[in-house]
Amino acid sequence: MALAMLLVRPAVASESGLPLGPLVAKPGVNVSAIFDTNVYRDATNPQPDFGLWVKPYFGIVYPGDDFRFTLDTYYRFFTYFNLGGTNHNVFRRVTDFGVAAGIDAGRRSKVGFSTNPEVFNAPATRGFGDGTEQNLGANVPIGLHFRPTKAFQINVNARWNWNRAYFSPVLVTLNPVQLGNRHELAGGAGLDWKFFPRSHLLFEGEFGRIMWGRVDGGQSASSQQDPAWFWRVWFGIKGDITRKLSLLAQVGYGGVYFDPAAATPSLTGPEGILGRVEFAIRPVTTQRLAFGFSRDYTFAYYASRIENTQAYFKYQGLFFQRLSANFDFSWNYRNLAGHTTRTEHQWTAGLGLDIMVAEFFHVEAGYRFSAVNPSSTDVGEYIDNTVTLGFTLGFK
Repeated sequence: MALAMLLVRPAVASESGLPLGPLVAKPGVNVSAIFDTNVYRDATNPQPDFGLWVKPYFGIVYPGDDFRFTLDTYYRFFTYFNLGGTNHNVFRRVTDFGVAAGIDAGRRSKVGFSTNPEVFNAPATRGFGDGTEQNLGANVPIGLHFRPTKAFQINVNARWNWNRAYFSPVLVTLNPVQLGNRHELAGGAGLDWKFFPRSHLLFEGEFGRIMWGRVDGGQSASSQQDPAWFWRVWFGIKGDITRKLSLLAQVGYGGVYFDPAAATPSLTGPEGILGRVEFAIRPVTTQRLAFGFSRDYTFAYYASRIENTQAYFKYQGLFFQRLSANFDFSWNYRNLAGHTTRTEHQWTAGLGLDIMVAEFFHVEAGYRFSAVNPSSTDVGEYIDNTVTLGFTLGFK
């Protein structure tokens, strides 16, 4: 009886987990079986396989009203079973992990401070070579928040983001082939003015620099990347139109200016127009449907700049306080410029179900479809279907 009460009565009612004095611990493990119809994301010879991942994780939360601290870490082992005798051992992972911390101080004060540093190593989201491409990354955002009145918040922020894409034909190597080595430094400021009880006027702006470290030759994707200056400004509103309908609408403009010796064209003119729009509908409090559009730019080792345009639909629902369901669909258009130049259309759709058998035990199922169709070349084109079935023992 005492153990049962410990498991279901956290120190703070809004935080599920194990109470450790003023802290809340969130241990757990996620185990999932996966069936993938196209493990290499190949256009002409898709290879299916069954796989398994085991992901233990642990988190600590200090859920204070004015000061909040979080620490989360995970390790994920993954392997395929070589369905039909096809060898997919290169997909076995022993270097998939992450550590992240969060500090949010002065949450109700005139001056606040926040930061969320993280370090991770994970398989790359896009395939390359024999499937062993990985990303080692670090991200350090820092924010100062000034609240002269309840209606105004002024945010001053800075961030450093580092990502090294590397290729290794073995599981662990001290001398990998480096495909990309990106450093992104940026800083900016923003204003949030609450002009109605649940309506906000927003302004954001940032200025930064993209730099690239050493990369190795001999790989098709490892051409020397081009450094650049970049900037963005956003202006818009967010809030509730009615109790059941909310809106986010921001228009922006940005530019990317590569150094004079660079071969990549700068991002200027009409191409610099950015946008974020989302309509969200809540027919009841436990159901949410959202329609959205976004346009922005990013940087990657395989292209010096990428213009991303996306339209999407999302659904989230809770039934009987135990069954959670979500569905999403998106269309993505990417314009790649640099040593890789092409356009891509991608369609994705996914469905997920989560049954809470107990607060610390969830059964999960999911399906995801993804298709990429470049308009200028068949490189990178594929169709993939993924089905997962698993459980989580622990606290989310």
